Amino acid sequence: MINALRAIWAWFWKLLARFFSWLRKRGNGLKVLCAVLAFASAVAGLLAFEREQRVRSLGQQIVTIETECKTTTSQLQDAVAARDARLGEIAAALRAEAEKLKALQAENAAALEQLAGQIEAAEQDAATWRERYSQRPADCEAVLQLLDAACPALKGY
Repeated sequence: MINALRAIWAWFWKLLARFFSWLRKRGNGLKVLCAVLAFASAVAGLLAFEREQRVRSLGQQIVTIETECKTTTSQLQDAVAARDARLGEIAAALRAEAEKLKALQAENAAALEQLAGQIEAAEQDAATWRERYSQRPADCEAVLQLLDAACPALKGY
């Protein structure tokens, strides 16, 4: 294993020595400059390709996110429309109940007026009866006293 490592090391140094001897020849410096420029161009091309791939990936992510936003927006708008429709139904039901309440209040007021009329008529009847009772003849009063004596449970009639 050590011999293999030594052989690889020796080969590397020989290769390096050949490169430097080749470099000393006339016109080979220009070749090296061209090689360096070619290498730089290759690196720049690879970096540009990588950036283009990143831009495409980000573009796809933007399209995906825009689609999700549009979907979410439409879902939220549908939810708001459904809520508004439900609120409209509730408002209509409340208006109907308010109209029923007004009708019942009107009916109640009419019943109260009728009851007030009946109370007034009953009071007039009672006043008329009291007046007639207070003007009863003496015979009637004597009979009522006998009734009170005979039936104390009915006293006061």
